[in-house]
Amino acid sequence: MQKFCKHSLLGLAVAGTLAWSGSVMAKDGVYKATTLGRNGDMTVEVTIANDKIADVKVLEWSETHPIADLPRTKIAKDIIDNQSIEVDVVSGATLTSFAMKQAVQECLKQAGLNVEKFNKPVKKAKPEAGTVTEEADVVIVGAGGAGLSAAVAAAEKGKKVIIIEKNHYAGGNTSVSGGCYNAADPATQSYLTMTDGQRKSVEKLLAQKPLNKLHGELLAKIQKQWDEYNAKGHKGLFDSPELHAVQTWYAGDLKGDLSVVYTLTQNVVPMKNFLASIGVKWQPHATQFVGALWPRSQRASNFKSGVGYVDTFLDLIKQKNYPVTFFMSTPAQELIVKDGRVVGVKAKSQSGKTLNLMAKNGVILTSGGFGANVEMRQKYDTLWNKTLDEKVKTTNLPSITGDGINMALKLNAATVDMGYIQLLPTTDPYTGATNHKVAEGTCIYVNKDGKRFVNELERRDVLAKAGLAQKDHVFYVVSTTKTNLTDKDGRNPYGIKVSDLLRQKKTFTGKTLDDLAKAAGINAENLKKTVAAWNEFCKVQKGDPLGRSTCLAEHRLDEGPYWATLMTPSVHHTMGGLKINSKTQVMGTNGKPIEGLYAAGEITGGIHGTNRVGCNAVPDALVFGRIAGAEVGSQK
Repeated sequence: MQKFCKHSLLGLAVAGTLAWSGSVMAKDGVYKATTLGRNGDMTVEVTIANDKIADVKVLEWSETHPIADLPRTKIAKDIIDNQSIEVDVVSGATLTSFAMKQAVQECLKQAGLNVEKFNKPVKKAKPEAGTVTEEADVVIVGAGGAGLSAAVAAAEKGKKVIIIEKNHYAGGNTSVSGGCYNAADPATQSYLTMTDGQRKSVEKLLAQKPLNKLHGELLAKIQKQWDEYNAKGHKGLFDSPELHAVQTWYAGDLKGDLSVVYTLTQNVVPMKNFLASIGVKWQPHATQFVGALWPRSQRASNFKSGVGYVDTFLDLIKQKNYPVTFFMSTPAQELIVKDGRVVGVKAKSQSGKTLNLMAKNGVILTSGGFGANVEMRQKYDTLWNKTLDEKVKTTNLPSITGDGINMALKLNAATVDMGYIQLLPTTDPYTGATNHKVAEGTCIYVNKDGKRFVNELERRDVLAKAGLAQKDHVFYVVSTTKTNLTDKDGRNPYGIKVSDLLRQKKTFTGKTLDDLAKAAGINAENLKKTVAAWNEFCKVQKGDPLGRSTCLAEHRLDEGPYWATLMTPSVHHTMGGLKINSKTQVMGTNGKPIEGLYAAGEITGGIHGTNRVGCNAVPDALVFGRIAGAEVGSQK
């Protein structure tokens, strides 16, 4: 016997909604129910035998990997083992957990069971007492992109590594990022034609007077490269690690440490090549993501988002049998210091025991920034007039709360640029996430009046301020089916069904611009004029009234069906953090490195200045993670 029903998640968070009584005799069989999870519909199948829940299976869903991997199995197992729906939700995946529980409830109703019987409280395990000591050569706090990159680099040198992670899964913010990766790589950029606007921007940059010795050296190198480029009559896009470094420094209003920035841009291509050697397949052509400022954004072809880097590192660790041990659901509490040197980390295990994780060679902090910590945002913010309160959503995981920074501050670690917090302009107005995107974030932006209002290739802070100035703080990214990033199964780059996004009114579509305008609530006449003017610019690549320098193929709007995806700015990246040197050593307030302590990724400051260039975050994490792992791994 098999039955099917569909139900909304609305109201499930109230425990009392799970109560329902039925008087019909239960029938053994297999039942299905569909509920709305965080990202879209999920379908769950429940087998009933002898008035008991015999099996629970998830047949279909669009929840985020790896965040929702555990609830998919754990919630099902807990319900079966306890014969109760009142099992604990999985922290960090609350909506997914509730959706699964409600789907099971609906199946119990279909079977004619008394649901109240399955609402009995589940006995919770008592926390374990005691202290356990573990030893390794390297202890890493945070299993995101930076932490995994560091672990692999240290393991390559034969070091025993322990990684502790606050969440129940590895990945951190890297796992929910778009995954774009900036690199000045002629192999993927030469197909792009240099526009007049891009030429002028290079010449303007070269006209700047050196502000310090390194700046002068970089400008001299760029000038030589530019002269050689022009002498050979090249038409393809001009780029170099030096141009990447200076553009990044300028984009952060000269607040970054140029030597550390240059360390980053010199290592992005070697890191890209290393990633290719361990399984990442790069797309043959570079593009330009939102806020990237130059068409050097690289994407993988064998995965859709940043979680691909995470899976690649995890697969490598497993395949190579590297000596890396993971402690999941294990938040760090404090750094252990002996004779002025950091020698370990104290943490709380999942069972409740205290863990003393001792590090022979050093500790690496890769626990991320503080984008999800409202108190820290309000305390440090100097860019947004202290308006980043709880009403402002974030793209960050809920666990990104500045723990590593606060631990290091207790050791008199130096911080830099803590007041600089970035808003990403293109996020979901309902959740703050980026996983609802349908097209590239550098397609044109239009407001409800159907008009463009900003150069979409501008800095992210400029774009965010412009987005917030629009009616209701929202706008639309306009694209076409031809240029969208959906796959053959109708899923977007994050694996979410576009049909779900349409039903949730997060994106809209129409065969014509009139149809699109009606569906999305945009002024139709203005939209048609805007698109016509844009298409004309795409033909000539000059004269954009908002100052845009280029229109790539993925930005063109020359034929329908058309799409408009709703966007608003949300907190995205905290540029400030621990001060490090080029070796990733954490610096103290006395100007000297703190012995035994290293850091990489968003926990650090001094690289991005006031504004992070789009697609610099993933290489920042992976490059400096690798440097940190190699540095600590080289210690004897």
